[in-house]
Amino acid sequence: MTAQTVAAAQTEATAAATAATEAARVAADAGVALDAAKAAAKAAADKAAATNDPADIAAAAAASAAQATAQQNFDAKTAASTKAAADSTAAAANAAREAASLAKVDKGTSTEGTPLPDDTAKPDVQKSDNVDYVGHARGPIAVNGSCPAYNPTGCPAFSALNFLHYENLGYDILVANGTPGLGVWSLKDPKHPEYIASVSAAQIGEKTGEALTRFWEGENMTVDSRRKIAYLSKDSGTKGIAIVDLKDPWHPKLVGFQKTQLGHTATCLNDCRFIWQVGSGVSGRRSAVAVTDIRDIEHPFTYSNVFEAAVRRTSSTSGSTHSVDVDFDGVAWVSGSGGVRGWWTEGQHKDTATGEMRYATPYDPLPYGGGSVAGATGLFMHNAYHVPQALGDQAAGDVMLITNEDNRTNCNVAGKFIIASLKGARDVENNLPAGATTTPALMPQLASYTTAGKPGEFIDPTRAIGDCSAHWFTVKGNIVALGNYEQGTRFVDISDPRNPQQVGYFRVPAKAAAGSAPAVISSNTASAIWHDQYVYVADYARGIDVLKFSAPKGTTQPKTCWNSCADNQTMGDWADASGNAGGTVPATLALTLGAPATFGTFLPGVAQEYTATTKAMVISTAGDATLTAADPSTTANGHLVNGAFSLPQPLQGLGVVKTYSGPVSNDEATVTFKQAIGAGDALRTGSYSKTLTFTLSTTNP
Repeated sequence: MTAQTVAAAQTEATAAATAATEAARVAADAGVALDAAKAAAKAAADKAAATNDPADIAAAAAASAAQATAQQNFDAKTAASTKAAADSTAAAANAAREAASLAKVDKGTSTEGTPLPDDTAKPDVQKSDNVDYVGHARGPIAVNGSCPAYNPTGCPAFSALNFLHYENLGYDILVANGTPGLGVWSLKDPKHPEYIASVSAAQIGEKTGEALTRFWEGENMTVDSRRKIAYLSKDSGTKGIAIVDLKDPWHPKLVGFQKTQLGHTATCLNDCRFIWQVGSGVSGRRSAVAVTDIRDIEHPFTYSNVFEAAVRRTSSTSGSTHSVDVDFDGVAWVSGSGGVRGWWTEGQHKDTATGEMRYATPYDPLPYGGGSVAGATGLFMHNAYHVPQALGDQAAGDVMLITNEDNRTNCNVAGKFIIASLKGARDVENNLPAGATTTPALMPQLASYTTAGKPGEFIDPTRAIGDCSAHWFTVKGNIVALGNYEQGTRFVDISDPRNPQQVGYFRVPAKAAAGSAPAVISSNTASAIWHDQYVYVADYARGIDVLKFSAPKGTTQPKTCWNSCADNQTMGDWADASGNAGGTVPATLALTLGAPATFGTFLPGVAQEYTATTKAMVISTAGDATLTAADPSTTANGHLVNGAFSLPQPLQGLGVVKTYSGPVSNDEATVTFKQAIGAGDALRTGSYSKTLTFTLSTTNP
């Protein structure tokens, strides 16, 4: 969303208003013509009746036909005017919503508030050597501590988390939602989240008209970092979206609540101007998706008809939807009962149903691909990730990562982490026209992973606890951080998509109280989210845990694409710039020049521009630096000379060669000089040259 897009919408609105005005004028003219035709027809009919003359009768018939034509023209022009007026109204509303969205863009507060008390104690854990447990935060606690998960001692906390970047503060804010409502933490120290604010379930209930003691559930939380807004998807009681303004994260404001048809999870689309919500509660539709326009957060609009994502690509209307995850190309992947289906929500794409190109929108999207996974057509697909890079024998963009949620406590049969291939399952490759009975292509299953038999597995001999299901996950390089309920967080290497390998784990075992030592509530991991150098774990029982994985694999993606795939979901490289190791860097400005720049032979009497280059190797530890080239000579300054003679036209390329906004090492700058020779320029036999001075300087040592 930019000023240009708002201006474009306003231009469209203005053009639509002009067209509506013109259509109304044309319709009015047609009305005048119709009135005239009616009058003429009546006069002709009256005359024919009075004279009974064949010529008058023929004239009356012609006038009646002309009236019928005028009536048809009037009807057509009136219909066109009505449509143009509706288009103008819609365009004006669209422009107003676009403007409202841009008007809320904000860099956030620059004033820090006061932190709140929090439990940051870290218990003893079970983990692999390549996982560091660096921080913990508890945040708000639900008034109603009932636990829907298997562990009977678990007091559920957070089902999802996300991040907002604050340009004025220079760091990120962590938000998480769950049974207590919304928790807010400062990530000024990203290893140790500092609890700063909350929005309670009771406050949300004031907006919905319910006496809430817990909020449920917002299982995949979505945020708008540009406008500093968090959206909490509510799935129990009154379904909808709670909208929280976080421009000042120390003082969040509950803007309002928008009722919608579905509420289990919510995902921002198209620069967070729309939201797709999924879940259960709408029957008879093929994988229902609720669509809400949130460009104007004070006046959100939910479309009355849900969109059908058809995750199986069949006519089946059974089951529910669960998650929407946007990939790097902007395709929105809907996961649910029986499959995963991707949809374009913006841009121009081929409509495979008609074969024509058209624009996709969140309320009228175009299919991309996906469907059911071979061997898993009846499974409940929890969420998905479309891998952008090539993996193993799979081409770039062919691999899909999917979790199947099945909350059994036998890890051999519980919900798996599935790796599938999109090859042959894109709509342009395997499209079924409306009414077709042919079975659509299935995504081949390449492999799957479970925690069964892996290091760190928790087994309860009675199988009463120990939920093994795969849950929310994110990807960095070729490493998946996977939430696995009571099996904790698992790190899985997917470099070979046909043979995924667990390469790390983290789990908090339950521990009874002893003496002055409090009880430890075990892991009940909802999600594991890569963000910069760390993995932030949202836990139904524990709150927030912060992990550091020290066994990198693969080139990092530009951002952590889960949920809305927004720019605030940063990735960073594997290496951490901070640490206890230290050293000093001496002030350095070093410049090494390459071979002298040589123009070659100047041709007398021929108009031509000659070019010569040299190289300059730059090392600078300064905050900024500037490389310049100058002619220090007082003889024909700025001109090449040959004894007492100089070229008439100046040497080009003097002055600033290159600037640096920070430190640089061994940067090879190309210095380019140009010399113009005119057809009438007098040239003296011999060599033209000039000794130049190259300077590397700084204003910020």
